[in-house]
Amino acid sequence: MNINMSVVCDDCNTVINCRVGMSNRRLQPLRFVCEECLSPIDINVNLGQGITIEGANQIETKGPFDSETAFVDLHLDFPVAFDKYIMGMTPFMMASQRCGHENMQIHAFRVNTLNEISERTPEIKKIIKLYRNNKEKLYRKRILSFLESNIDCKMKIDQNYALYHLLERCFSPFNEPTKNLETVEGYTEKIIWFAENKRTEFEKLLEELVGSGFLKNLQDDCLQLYPKMLDFELIFRPALFLDFDNTYENSRMAYRVSSHDFDEIKDLYKDISEVLSRQLVLIAAVNNLEKRGDHNSFAPLEKMKVPTSLNKYADVAFGQKLELLDDPWHSISKEVADNQLRNSIAHFKAEYDDVSQKLTYFPKREGIKQEKSEEMYFLDFSRKILLAYREMHKLNHLIKCLFVFYFMYVNPE
Repeated sequence: MNINMSVVCDDCNTVINCRVGMSNRRLQPLRFVCEECLSPIDINVNLGQGITIEGANQIETKGPFDSETAFVDLHLDFPVAFDKYIMGMTPFMMASQRCGHENMQIHAFRVNTLNEISERTPEIKKIIKLYRNNKEKLYRKRILSFLESNIDCKMKIDQNYALYHLLERCFSPFNEPTKNLETVEGYTEKIIWFAENKRTEFEKLLEELVGSGFLKNLQDDCLQLYPKMLDFELIFRPALFLDFDNTYENSRMAYRVSSHDFDEIKDLYKDISEVLSRQLVLIAAVNNLEKRGDHNSFAPLEKMKVPTSLNKYADVAFGQKLELLDDPWHSISKEVADNQLRNSIAHFKAEYDDVSQKLTYFPKREGIKQEKSEEMYFLDFSRKILLAYREMHKLNHLIKCLFVFYFMYVNPE
């Protein structure tokens, strides 16, 4: 279903024609920016209760829309092109042409799951908070009720299992279920190999990771990110659509993303990058142990000073951490570990245009000059956050697997 409407901007009186595609989400906050005065205009849809508009007033709609009046297509669930109005070429129809009917059904299933999860967000946040703060009695009660499970959940290993069952169920729209399963199977095989071939050295690594508090603190850092993904789930719907839009990478055309803007989520990218940087410690530890029999032993390099221990490696900058891994068993792509983008955002060397939704950032050290810039659209940025989250989530399963082995064999309850 689509609704055609015309509005006039409160600040500059510009008339704008809008075609609003309906999602199944109960509350649908949509936003765009007036091209003339840069003022935000919000169209808030509440299914069953109507539409409210902020920043503009609705006027009589004359259809079909003409080609001279400013026009915007809006939809929560997928990106829409910055194109002129074409009758019948609704956001849904254009999206279907780009990804095909079967993929459209998968995308619809994922966003409908997000619709259901968004209604239970406060409950999910509470359960995660109880686990993080070791409120075991309340945690068991809440999570077993949520999962509709009757497992005992009194032992640490069972509480750990229930937590990750919750994460997989509630965050499945963001994840890649098949790849997650393959990743966890790979982690399990790796741990079994260590248990059979380097048991003493592996247990020594676990005792250091758990005894120092590093593994629990790292798990806690991961768990703080999941509620933030729920807070911004509206932003990631169009980014999820790009899993199926094969035309996007080839054409690199600009797409509009409804609602929210760069300033609202830039800190999330920094936070996920920081956690990924710490998770690299686990990749390095396993890599060192597998190749050199000692988790503190790094391969010598000609042009870089090599850390003398895993503890020293933990303090190395994100970008350098990647360089210190010699042919690692688990690799992170540079598209995900974009240290230049992360540094640009962290040091306020990024500019965002609300109208075009273009992000310009300056990754190089140029003193007081800022001449060598890089560009991407808001959709690309939200996609980077999604890909970084997926990598963080996979490595969070490594934390789970390490804890399982520790609880079962190193320090059983």
